[in-house]
Amino acid sequence: METVVESLRIVLFVSMLGIAGICDVKSREIPDVIWLIFGGIGAALYIWDYDDGMTSYHVIAIFTSVFVGIMLWRWKIAGSADAFAILAMAVILPVHYEFVMMPIMILVTAFLLVVILVILYNVSLNISDIIRSRKMNVFFEFSEPKHKKVFAFLTIHKKRKYEKFVIPAENFISITPGIKSFVFLSSRNKIKRNSQLESNEMHVQNVPPLISYMFGVALFLLLPEILSILFS
Repeated sequence: METVVESLRIVLFVSMLGIAGICDVKSREIPDVIWLIFGGIGAALYIWDYDDGMTSYHVIAIFTSVFVGIMLWRWKIAGSADAFAILAMAVILPVHYEFVMMPIMILVTAFLLVVILVILYNVSLNISDIIRSRKMNVFFEFSEPKHKKVFAFLTIHKKRKYEKFVIPAENFISITPGIKSFVFLSSRNKIKRNSQLESNEMHVQNVPPLISYMFGVALFLLLPEILSILFS
């Protein structure tokens, strides 16, 4: 029974992240009902494997994951959907491979991947702009200190037409016409569709769909188990 329930948990875990990841990529909005349905089924499975499947380490993993999810949401590092995803993962599969806290492992790995890829993406676009414009200072219109411009080189770029969802990363300084200041990722700027932005010359930030990366990491970590389930 324990093996069957564990297999069900893995299927629920990956299916939930896959469905949520598709919604995240398409519209950047994930219905809360996804977390409620999959998390509820995951919680119900404890009726069958409570004695064997729930240890003190599982309880610690659940509470740790829930705490991390809530703190990321409170500190505005992650959105509410990301926090709900962590909570649901903590209920469905808090521990696997004996000691791995799956929600924490997946979150940390996905977040690192996002940071690395975003930096590479911004640097490549900014270098492209330098080559094309033949100006070494890609942020000449910003009245900002050098350290902020270095950080901006890693985190923002001029909007491209093909970008679907981006966040405005600039603001005009009211006392100096034509001069801008950086507005880095914060609660003041919201994800907008390409058509909602003011100008093709606007500097923006990409906010990749974190849950899609979490799905990819989960698929990679659980691939042996998934293959075993499919071909057993």
